[in-house]
Amino acid sequence: MYKMPYRNAIESQKESITILLPGLNGGGLELGQLPNFLNSNGFETLIPEIKGYLYGTTADSFDTWISQIHGAIDNLRAEYKTINLAGISMGSTLALAVASQRTDISSIALLSPVLRYDGWSVPWYRFLLDIGYNLGIRNWEYSEREPFGIKNPDLRRRVKDRFKAHELSEVGAPLITARHLHEAKGLMSYVTKNLDAITSRLLIVQSVEDDTCSIWSAEKILTETKSDLRRVIWLGNSYHIVTIDNEREVVLNEVLRFFTRAAGGNLGIDSYYANKSPKILKSRVA
Repeated sequence: MYKMPYRNAIESQKESITILLPGLNGGGLELGQLPNFLNSNGFETLIPEIKGYLYGTTADSFDTWISQIHGAIDNLRAEYKTINLAGISMGSTLALAVASQRTDISSIALLSPVLRYDGWSVPWYRFLLDIGYNLGIRNWEYSEREPFGIKNPDLRRRVKDRFKAHELSEVGAPLITARHLHEAKGLMSYVTKNLDAITSRLLIVQSVEDDTCSIWSAEKILTETKSDLRRVIWLGNSYHIVTIDNEREVVLNEVLRFFTRAAGGNLGIDSYYANKSPKILKSRVA
């Protein structure tokens, strides 16, 4: 368990801040309008610098990714009463890893969380990449392939054009290093083994058509975490990057709704949920 530094509370503390975590080797574009949308509705946000994880930095161990987020939270703790997390794809997995090591994260929005790469578009030879890495074959990069986590055809074409130009796009970088993927696998394994240490309130937004990971990850998180409040929204017209795909407005509004009710202290439980403990709600968006 991560040991949190002690700080005296101060009367001038701001109410809350939400730390936003992009996808693996991403640059923040894959969060779509989420930062601006939360800001415009009164929620402060921060996308921390995570060396070795984000685009443009040399890959490092997943422990260092987690450690850097702990550092960001510790620096904010004295200034804010409440700290929330939100992540897309591997950013969600990273958020879970952090929450498994500390108890002061209020609420977490998990957008397409990944505990294993088992989506319908993942190439059959994916497991061979792991074998090659373990055998010392590590000087390679994985090239992102269609549909790029996007169901919307217009957006998919735009991403394809950017990848041809070797540019960062709304789904991240066109290439992911072997080390990044290896560390991501370690992160997924770590989180899967430590789900029962997570007590923060959870919102999961998951597409049933996700091309990168099946609904297994969302179901695993839903059933094995120890949060008193766990809600899952099933989407039916998006792929993996739900923040920019066809149902992006649904995603934005559900995240805002979740954090707004969390800030109110009860998340609208009287109208939202039956009197059950833990409170688990599954909703389907057609």
